[in-house]
Amino acid sequence: MAVAFNRAVAWYGRLIWGLEAVLPLFDLSVRLYLAHIFWTGGMVKLSSWMSTVMLFTMVYDVPWLPPEMAAYVTTAVELGGSFLLAIGLAGRWAALSLFGLNVVASISYGQLSDAALQEAFYMGILFLYLVLHGPGPLSTDTLLCHLIQRRQSKSDAEHNLSEQTVPHSVSNASDAEMKTGLPWRG
Repeated sequence: MAVAFNRAVAWYGRLIWGLEAVLPLFDLSVRLYLAHIFWTGGMVKLSSWMSTVMLFTMVYDVPWLPPEMAAYVTTAVELGGSFLLAIGLAGRWAALSLFGLNVVASISYGQLSDAALQEAFYMGILFLYLVLHGPGPLSTDTLLCHLIQRRQSKSDAEHNLSEQTVPHSVSNASDAEMKTGLPWRG
């Protein structure tokens, strides 16, 4: 019985290790999937700007903003947020901004079908995953964090080395040498 339990625990450990090994690719694929959807929407808006402004004037009822301003803001958030999300730079903020855009778009366009609302809901869940979990190890955020930590640890090491070198040489000098200013010779 104990042998079967040990095998089950070992198998479970290998399964968890395998799933954790795939997690960075999952994070990257979620980011690229969502970024592609919103990038495409932003590019469509840019390709026919007059139609975009007309849609925001007549169809989309965006609260708090005039239609033309809403078109500019929406397009900027779609393109900027998608780019940042794809490369993983400011990943949580990009996901949060696109999540907000997703919510406002779902609310402001009253003619969404149940399937479209369900898709917006699932995209919202994925955005919240990225907000809470972060962009993952395959991101610019992680690369910058490693570079900053590396620079900081190098700076700390140099600082510690300089602190250790000065007191060490002074403590080895005799009182007479320190008073006369002569260099210590050992």
